[in-house]
Amino acid sequence: MKRPFHRRGSIMALFLLLLPVLILMVGFSVDFAHMQKVRTELRRSTDLAAKAAAVVLSDTADESQARQTAKDVALLNRVHGSPLTLVDSQIVFGAATQQPNGSWSFQAGAVHPNAVQIFGQRTNTSADGNVSSFFGSFYGRAAFEPQFTAVGAFINSDICLVLDRSSSMKLPTSSNEPLMSTGDARFCQKPLADSRWVALEAAVNVFLAELDKTRCKERVAVVTFASDYTSCSVTSSKVTIDQSLVSDTNLVRTTMANKKNEDWNGMTDIAAGIIAGQGVLSGPGSRANARKFLVVLTDGQFTEANPNTAAQAAADAGSVIFTLTFSDGANQTHMQNVAQIGNGRHFHAATPEQLEAAFRELGGSLANLVQ
Repeated sequence: MKRPFHRRGSIMALFLLLLPVLILMVGFSVDFAHMQKVRTELRRSTDLAAKAAAVVLSDTADESQARQTAKDVALLNRVHGSPLTLVDSQIVFGAATQQPNGSWSFQAGAVHPNAVQIFGQRTNTSADGNVSSFFGSFYGRAAFEPQFTAVGAFINSDICLVLDRSSSMKLPTSSNEPLMSTGDARFCQKPLADSRWVALEAAVNVFLAELDKTRCKERVAVVTFASDYTSCSVTSSKVTIDQSLVSDTNLVRTTMANKKNEDWNGMTDIAAGIIAGQGVLSGPGSRANARKFLVVLTDGQFTEANPNTAAQAAADAGSVIFTLTFSDGANQTHMQNVAQIGNGRHFHAATPEQLEAAFRELGGSLANLVQ
């Protein structure tokens, strides 16, 4: 009878043979998890620095202040147990623009930047150096060099409402007349509840509500135009800046409400309104890094200079012009030309409901342009 053959120690030999492989696999797994953790920390720190810098740039237009903010925020966030150090070369200012497919692109060196690109690095040449691995010596990689790029961007908009306050804006919305007769019973009165001006106030409130829905930082101003005119013991100015650029849309609502409690009259100097509106958009209260929009409304026809020249000057300065005509007595063709010159769009409304719909659509259009 044959004796069974015993191979003593064979399992131990196999174990000893595979032990280095097992250690290598465990070490690589630990280092892989370590690398992912460090990359996540670097991504978070870089993102936060870019967003914080973009907020400061949006509010101040000061690149030095935005750069320092990026550095400060990065230092508040740890990567591999140490604060992330950024140097000037890792902070780049430029322009972020939306592409036809909905994506965004960044181009460095814009005259009026609206974006900040941050290069987060833990490399041999970075200020904080590379990141050591735990078991890298076993598989020939003692350290790794994570890098991450983040862009913080914003789109601000400065909007000036250029609104007709000629005498005809006190006509009832049921009227299609482009002018008000001095013999009209309303001529020496403030705008009544059924007037075009009160309908305009309601429509502007709809417009402001649309802007309030956006994440962007819009500023809105109000300019009204008519002509230099004295009647009913009241002198009206050709143009008034009723509200300078403000981010609080409630101030604009108050301005519109107050206007219906004032006495005013006059003709329709649309060109003067556009010139004044552009002055607001390029004046001391405007922002160099904001897109500029003029929203021009009239219920009649220009009675002074042709507004095309003023519109061209505003367009040359970089403003986009949207126009609205209210009542079928308004000259739609002229205002369509103004919108075309200003690379914008024309809206027409014959009724208060149509005017509100036009302002709602316009507010939504601007929101899509600036987000």
